[in-house]
Amino acid sequence: MERLDHKLDCKSCGTIYLKIPDEVRLITPIECTLCGQFLGYWGELSRDFDRQGGQEGIFEMKEGQILRKA
Repeated sequence: MERLDHKLDCKSCGTIYLKIPDEVRLITPIECTLCGQFLGYWGELSRDFDRQGGQEGIFEMKEGQILRKA
């Protein structure tokens, strides 16, 4: 898999860059850092990221940005 799919990409601008508050909870609304579009709630987005490999897969999340590991 070269790219994450489903809930993590912004349907408005196409990026995968989540605005995650410091004190995030499962019900915290998450927005796209670039355009502000609502992406979903942290609980569902984090489950989707884990389902696609999470930090143990070929992708990693740093400060809300999901990157392919080198």
